[in-house]
Amino acid sequence: MGILVVIEQPQQPDLLVVHATGSDPDSPGDPLPVTACGIETVSMIVDPWRPSGPGPRWYPPEHAGHV
Repeated sequence: MGILVVIEQPQQPDLLVVHATGSDPDSPGDPLPVTACGIETVSMIVDPWRPSGPGPRWYPPEHAGHV
């Protein structure tokens, strides 16, 4: 399962909240219906960044202050 980064408040860039979710097995570029913490992803934006491999950082470096 891949990890996708989704942004909770796309219409409010000052209130950026980053979440992780797995990728949909039927459509690997799309997120699962809920994040790892249980929030629906339907209105979230998927960030195009992908981790290069296993490790502690699952989010894009530029979002480090919003995780």
